Amino acid sequence: MVKVSVAVVGLVAAVAGSTAVAVHHLDQTEIKRIHDEAATDIAQAKADVARVEGERRLSEERLRAEVERYKYDLRLTQTQDFKPYQAAILENQTKRGGADGPQD
Repeated sequence: MVKVSVAVVGLVAAVAGSTAVAVHHLDQTEIKRIHDEAATDIAQAKADVARVEGERRLSEERLRAEVERYKYDLRLTQTQDFKPYQAAILENQTKRGGADGPQD
């Protein structure tokens, strides 16, 4: 009976040990998967932030350029060169296919 109990205890210990190893391996695999997913999410978030920052900078630059153009237009309206300037703007818009399209 003692031999059977020792064998059963040994078998239970072996099963418990192999189960612990398997669980540990699964835990490590799951931890690695979670870390990989987190790293991917972080990389995606960084890329999104960089994209949004780039768009914001471009938007600011466009707005600054537009403000400068309006300032220039305002200064130009106070000079004698305004009518030729307006004529040149209309001519450029027509050449580039403005509201009426390109005219030859």
